[in-house]
Amino acid sequence: MGVAQRPAVSRYDSLVTSRAERIALPSTDAAGEVLLAVDGAHRSATSLASWLRARLAGGVHGRAVTVLVATGRTDIPLLPPDEHRVDVVPAAASVKDGSAHARTVLAALLREADRRSAAAALVWSGDREPDADWPTMLLGPILEQGYEFVFPAYRRGRLDGMLNTAVVYPLTRALYGVRLRQPTGREGALSPALARRLLAEPDWRRDPAHAGSDAWLVAKVLSGRARTCQAWLGPWPGDPHLPENASQALARVLGEVFVEMERHAARWQRVEGSQPVPSFGEPGAFVGDDAARANVPALVASFQLGLRELEGLWGRVLPPATLLALRRAVTASPEAWRVDDALWARVVYDFAVAHYTRTMDRNQLLRSMTPLYLGWVAGFVNDIRGLDASAAEARVEELCAAFEREKRYAIARWRWPDDFNP
Repeated sequence: MGVAQRPAVSRYDSLVTSRAERIALPSTDAAGEVLLAVDGAHRSATSLASWLRARLAGGVHGRAVTVLVATGRTDIPLLPPDEHRVDVVPAAASVKDGSAHARTVLAALLREADRRSAAAALVWSGDREPDADWPTMLLGPILEQGYEFVFPAYRRGRLDGMLNTAVVYPLTRALYGVRLRQPTGREGALSPALARRLLAEPDWRRDPAHAGSDAWLVAKVLSGRARTCQAWLGPWPGDPHLPENASQALARVLGEVFVEMERHAARWQRVEGSQPVPSFGEPGAFVGDDAARANVPALVASFQLGLRELEGLWGRVLPPATLLALRRAVTASPEAWRVDDALWARVVYDFAVAHYTRTMDRNQLLRSMTPLYLGWVAGFVNDIRGLDASAAEARVEELCAAFEREKRYAIARWRWPDDFNP
């Protein structure tokens, strides 16, 4: 395990039904065990859980480990690997609502961790065997150093997880003041104290449609000032869920992020700047140079088409000065194409405000953002082509700095949206 880099400064009750309680889960006699849940959204979950159970038979940091499969179902939320079958759990191809699946998995994990008085709980969503030191990297900070949540981080292609690079990371960093490189709540490790606090959240009753989502978990951890760190685990293990097109991903991911932005508005408006998060392992977000294969002219064409067909709709969201800047961007050739970072940050904040004020149907709003997103991606590809990994990461740092600088604009728009009506 690497040395930590210190920063400078109810619907829920139905998740375990009588049928689920009849499933023979492993004994809970040994208090202080580690509970590990493998996301059952992929067909390899059973074999992966069995492998992990054998791999961790000797325990982690002196703690016994219980491995279960998180089914994503409310009637049978958790199963031992021996009880899990692919016909019991919906495969990735048949999981229609990935967000609902994630919410059910998290709720079941929290409930079971509390029932067992677990020393730590962890959910793994990858579809292949992790690196050998993975349990130590994620569980060590909780069991040995008192951290409350450990976020995993991976080395990925430069265009993998582009929505995280373009929006989720810089926006989350600007909102909550924490430089968490890959802020996803789909997997990670948490302490029993944090699990109990999350279980006690009234959102499970008040807002069951969003409580337990990836964005909900990230926002609760960061806004609640839980002691947090990130662990660099090496190559990305893959996503068990079916790929989405850009419009689907924007509507799903940013819909959740913007809901939490509204929920925690009183908190993020008091945050200035950002601080590094303690990190374990070898940092490094990028590997390879897949930007060389990106089709920039096609991305630019998508932006141009969007401007022609959606400008009227965008005019209900974006101030006239922003629309003018976007019109000027169209005149550039694909080779010289670039959307200014400050302009892009204001666009994201404008769409967040429109989501908050319900300027139009939220799904329509978020899907209409797709050409703008692809336009920024085209410029980013031009910027990072030929750069080494360190320089490419520096380019992302420039984007994050722009989101932080434009946060005053976001606060003003949020507090007085009528003053900015186009």
